[in-house]
Amino acid sequence: MARAAPRTQAPAAPPPMASVAVGIYIRVSTDEQAASGFGLEVQRTQTTGMAMVKGYHNTTVYEDAGLSGTLGAKQRPGLARLLADVQAGKIQVVVIAALDRLGRSTRIILDVVEQITSGGAQLISARESLDTTTPTGQFMLTIFAALAQLERDQIVKRTADGREARGRKDGEKGGNLPLGYRRADGRVSVDQSAAAVVRRVFTLRQMFSLNSIAGTFNSEGVPTPHGGKVWYASTIRQILLNEAMYRGAKRGESSAAWPVILDGTVASPRRRRPGR
Repeated sequence: MARAAPRTQAPAAPPPMASVAVGIYIRVSTDEQAASGFGLEVQRTQTTGMAMVKGYHNTTVYEDAGLSGTLGAKQRPGLARLLADVQAGKIQVVVIAALDRLGRSTRIILDVVEQITSGGAQLISARESLDTTTPTGQFMLTIFAALAQLERDQIVKRTADGREARGRKDGEKGGNLPLGYRRADGRVSVDQSAAAVVRRVFTLRQMFSLNSIAGTFNSEGVPTPHGGKVWYASTIRQILLNEAMYRGAKRGESSAAWPVILDGTVASPRRRRPGR
C-alpha cells in the first residue's frame, strides 16, 4: 500500500491589523515647541493618522513633554515605559512623527531603535516614510539617523557662531558671570547686593588673610558665588583676580567694558604671599 504523503501544516495567518498593539511616541522640548511649532498635538495628529493609514487602530500614546532629545531613554519616562512594553511583548509596532523624536544624536537613535527591534516590534516614522519591515527601511534607518545627527550638529554650530559674533561685538557669550554681575535680557549689569560683597572682600583684604575672610563670610552666612554653600580661600582669591573687570576693563575682544563695581575709593589689596 502506498504511503500517504506527509501532511504539512499551513503557516499561521498573521493577526488582524486591528488587533496589533501600536505604541505612539511623541516628544517635545519646551524651547523646541516654541521655536518650531512641532508640538505634541501636531505629532499626535501625524502619528495617529499614520497608524490609521497602515490599518492599525489599537494605539497607546507615550509622551515626554518638555524633555530634550539629548537625554537617554532611561531619563525620559514616556520612552522608558514604551520600551519596557515592547520588551514585554505588549507593543508590536512603534509609530513616531520623525526620527529625531527618539533622540538628537545618532547613538541615542540607534540605541532606541535596537531596543525596539530586539523586542520584536516594527518602527514606522511619518516624516521619513520609514518602515523597518522592509530591507530598504532597514538601510534607510541608518542614513536618516545620521541626518538627524547632522541637523543637530548644524544647530549647535550656528548657536556657537552666533555667540562668537556677539562676543566680538559686546563681549556677551553666556556662561557664569563673576560675582557682582547679573544677566537680564541679554545684558550684563551690576547686582548691587553681590557687588557689596565684592567691595567688602577688597576692603577686608587690606588687613586679613584669604582664610580669615572666608571664615568670616561662612560664620555670617554670606551667599557664595553661583550657588555654592561654603566660602574658601580660593573663592576669595578668584574675586581678587577679577579686579580689572570690577574696575571697568574691556570685555574680551569687544569694545564694551564691564560695569564698574570698584571705583577709586576702593583700594587694591596689599601684596601678600599666596594663601595669606
